[in-house]
Amino acid sequence: MGQELKRIRRQRGLSLAEVEALSSGRWKAVVIGSYERADRAISVGRLSSLMAWYQTPMSILFPMNPLLDSSTMTKSASAVIFDLRRSGDLSRHYPDIARLIEAIINIRGDWNGHLLTLRESDLRLIAMAQAVSYPALIEELGIKHFLWQLR
Repeated sequence: MGQELKRIRRQRGLSLAEVEALSSGRWKAVVIGSYERADRAISVGRLSSLMAWYQTPMSILFPMNPLLDSSTMTKSASAVIFDLRRSGDLSRHYPDIARLIEAIINIRGDWNGHLLTLRESDLRLIAMAQAVSYPALIEELGIKHFLWQLR
């Protein structure tokens, strides 16, 4: 949870000192840092207040859907090169993924026909549409040799 708190603060572009200053001293930098490092326990009431101050729902800290767990979001390749020469096999085994990739090609206007670089955001969207985790999608497509290269 500490890492999530730190991620939320950083997404807001705030340093620990800025949190203290902007909160008029309500949230001390040393205390927030302790929460983020998990050196100090935080009560549910304090956590609720901190999340309200960050204007972020508490539910983000307790994802009900493991596919949306941010702890798996940074442990993988940032992009992959997809082998379009195998798209016929893909259409047979994964028609939904094939349609999504075709849509990406059309949106980008990238019709070179052999290889397509899929961004991490593309792959995360595909994983969510397939109701699998991002690492599981990468592993499955890699095993089936649809991915040409991980970057």
